Amino acid sequence: MRVLLADGHAILRAGLNPDIVIRDLAMPGMHGIQATRRITALGLGARILVLTMHDEDEFLVPALNAGAAGFLNKSVADTDLIGAVEALAHGHSYLPRQAAALLARRQARDDSNRRPGPGALSPRELAVIELYASGFSTREMGEKLFLSPKTVDSYLTRAKTKLGLHRRSDIVRFALDAGLLRAGGEG
Repeated sequence: MRVLLADGHAILRAGLNPDIVIRDLAMPGMHGIQATRRITALGLGARILVLTMHDEDEFLVPALNAGAAGFLNKSVADTDLIGAVEALAHGHSYLPRQAAALLARRQARDDSNRRPGPGALSPRELAVIELYASGFSTREMGEKLFLSPKTVDSYLTRAKTKLGLHRRSDIVRFALDAGLLRAGGEG
């Protein structure tokens, strides 16, 4: 296994074809995120371990998006570096516990901010949402859909629950975003 440790030296000019590149983020000439992106783009198959003294909050996601297979803070490099290199050498990724926890928290936050789309609704629920967003009452929706007001209310409640929306204004915004309604003045 060939390992290239780059800490303050240009790695692309070295003419090496390493299996693993350990790259400091803060090096002269090119930031580590840019260098990671360029090394990955070369298609050499080298696995990149980002080694940094910077906080995970700011650089973890950009480093992984740039193609890094691992991320390690220099404060724990004396105890974790060999394990990180071994993980990368076996084709695995490497993240210390706190970095993995940060990614999990971000994913949970992103998931909670994502709303289901119109595909999450049945055709009846979609029709009820469209009419409700258009300003129809439960009785009027029932007349249009040939349903009882109680049945309409059941569909509306289920749709609101699936979408995680409760106010009519939120339903109107959803319907506009989903293309179920047109904004005023558009026909």
